[in-house]
Amino acid sequence: MKQIFISGITGKVGKLLSTLIVNDSNFNLVGGSCSPNNKYLQKDIGELLQTAEVGIEVSDTIPDTVNPDVIIDFSTPEASMKVLKEAVSRNIPILIGTTGFEPNQIEEIEHSSNKIAILFAPNTSSGIAILKSLLNESKKFFSKENKFQISETHHTEKRDAPSGTALDIQKELLNIFPDANLKIESFREGDNPGEHTVSIAMENEVIELRHMAKDRSIFALGALKGAMWLSEKPAGLYHMQDIYSS
Repeated sequence: MKQIFISGITGKVGKLLSTLIVNDSNFNLVGGSCSPNNKYLQKDIGELLQTAEVGIEVSDTIPDTVNPDVIIDFSTPEASMKVLKEAVSRNIPILIGTTGFEPNQIEEIEHSSNKIAILFAPNTSSGIAILKSLLNESKKFFSKENKFQISETHHTEKRDAPSGTALDIQKELLNIFPDANLKIESFREGDNPGEHTVSIAMENEVIELRHMAKDRSIFALGALKGAMWLSEKPAGLYHMQDIYSS
């Protein structure tokens, strides 16, 4: 049974993760954190989930009494950097599902992976991992002369634009086709969990690869799969594709 601590437990994915974990015999929820001004701070996690008390209070850090096997982080860039330092100091693997990082923060994540196992996952769904694998195969058919475009749509509360997933796909494409003509369009509509489309323009033809999240539960389920996988890994920087290629 893997002991899990959730950073960002009061968020949309954090609450979904909590619900899944308390109903899964493979995992044990040992704690969760939120921002210092959150209304659920020091409240029982059961109150957050609208269930019976579970005997664990929401905190703003990882208590010294808690010894998780893996930290799952779906918070904010600032909170992620804080919990990352704690993970390094205590030698705890961490899955980072947070997006919106600045370049210097990404550098810190990469540097920290020399000390602990980090699964850096802007999108934890299996479908995006498969989409990126398909893009890797596309080098057989396309070149940088083709016009690539990424469009992404998310709910109106999403702070970062372009999305972390769109930027991750962009990075993947530029690794395959350096100097390619590549644009990202971002849209914010309603409560959309996330859509990403990669369009590849040929002469008088367009090919599209599209991933649509129908429910946020896919991110929580993917994160749990990633956490289980990560718990057995040595220090290093990993991505969701690594889970499906190993």
